[in-house]
Amino acid sequence: MRRTFNVLTWLAILPLALLAAGAVCFAADPAGSRQAGPGGLVLAQAGDDTNGGAGSSGPQYTEIEFTSLDGEIYVNPLYTGKITSVRTINQSGLLGQKVDIEVRAMTGGWRKFSLPAAAAGSYGVIVSGESGILKIAKPANPPVGASGELGTIKKVLIEFGYLNTTFTFPSQNVLEPDKYEIGILNTTDNGFINGNIIAMKSDQAAAEFIDLPGTVVNSSGNMRVSLKKPGGTFFNSDIPAWGYNIIVPETDIGTPAPITAEVFGLPDDAEIRFDFSSLSGQVIDPSTKILTVGEINKGSTVSTITTKIGGAQPLTVTVRRVK
Repeated sequence: MRRTFNVLTWLAILPLALLAAGAVCFAADPAGSRQAGPGGLVLAQAGDDTNGGAGSSGPQYTEIEFTSLDGEIYVNPLYTGKITSVRTINQSGLLGQKVDIEVRAMTGGWRKFSLPAAAAGSYGVIVSGESGILKIAKPANPPVGASGELGTIKKVLIEFGYLNTTFTFPSQNVLEPDKYEIGILNTTDNGFINGNIIAMKSDQAAAEFIDLPGTVVNSSGNMRVSLKKPGGTFFNSDIPAWGYNIIVPETDIGTPAPITAEVFGLPDDAEIRFDFSSLSGQVIDPSTKILTVGEINKGSTVSTITTKIGGAQPLTVTVRRVK
């Protein structure tokens, strides 16, 4: 999360059911602190960064995707702790049967398990642990083709500095999952910004990054990703990506305030559609706006918000590229 002096506030995000379509809910974060929330995203919360965390509001919940659920699955203990149960889910997200599996401890506290054939053929599973819940599902659409040695199973979109995606690579014999590292190059200083690997399979790694600047995407619309294997060798690729931030100033009750945005990784003539839903006590006008990237990045107003309720303003918005 970032803040621009004392006027504009970068916003934190909370995923909705429409996340796959780019829908997010977010709120101004005057405290500037962070907490892991549903989907592994960042929620605004008052308090100190050091003391904040999933533990202050219940178990952490994280969602990831793998192209298949067969074979061995390796889970980072940061996201579940000791695994206590695994249940199948259907495409509607309804819980199914409990799965009997053997969970083995690995180096660094990682856990390894394999699903029986019936469970591996399901839409997904919910992995519950002592300190977190992990949803593993299959992607709704077929994966896009891998790029070079390292690819992704879907197009990369960075929302408010947050990225949760699954990377693909040539199949490995994973003996020490805790020794794998992943990073994205920041073009401003040629240094890598490290992420967390949430879970792995022999040929995939689901990872999340927080606070990514727009400069991780170069002028050609690519980001350089590097996966370091145990022993020091790497998988590297330039992967197409784009992203956005939405900015709202401090608002006074009854006074319209402009909502602006920035988009990176797309050409100036690309068109972006914003769909807002007004919450109780709010009027957001217009509710739908289409602008080119060039217009957005020149500071054009996307919409205005007028509120009857003071304090940080949660907003619900869907952001899509339409051209």
